[in-house]
Amino acid sequence: MLKETLQYLDYNKSITADRDILDAVHHLRDTFPAMKLEEWAIIMHRLKTGEYRPGYERLKLPELVDIFQQYEGERAAVREGNWNELKKHAPTRLSDDQLDSLYNNYKKRREAENKELQKGEDIQRVPVKNGRWEHIPYPNSQPDRDGKEGGYGLQSVRPPSGE
Repeated sequence: MLKETLQYLDYNKSITADRDILDAVHHLRDTFPAMKLEEWAIIMHRLKTGEYRPGYERLKLPELVDIFQQYEGERAAVREGNWNELKKHAPTRLSDDQLDSLYNNYKKRREAENKELQKGEDIQRVPVKNGRWEHIPYPNSQPDRDGKEGGYGLQSVRPPSGE
């Protein structure tokens, strides 16, 4: 990601060697361990769009560290603003009456759920024999002449008597 950005910017004095880019990435990762990959992508995009303009067409490790620190400061300000906004709209503490009504509603819902579960336990189960319900006739599973169930419902065919 960093290499693509450096190639895109095409500054006169920037990191070009692959080993130097790897060292810069390791240093930035060690210096800013809390930064996510998405935040790196945001910084690289802002570099490409010109929001972060290093001076004198120079983009080496010290300038990258400054840019990352600038982004970190912006992120902290946004997070603090979000936190302050959240604290403004946070609900006040519930009174004892409100808590009691919440607990009573929860208790009523649990009792209703338990009644539904009890109804399910009261249902009589249908007796099953060999994996089939006994009350349903199965015409193709009549015993054959050997007395075993199955046989695809085939009965032995006898020639007509008299011939």
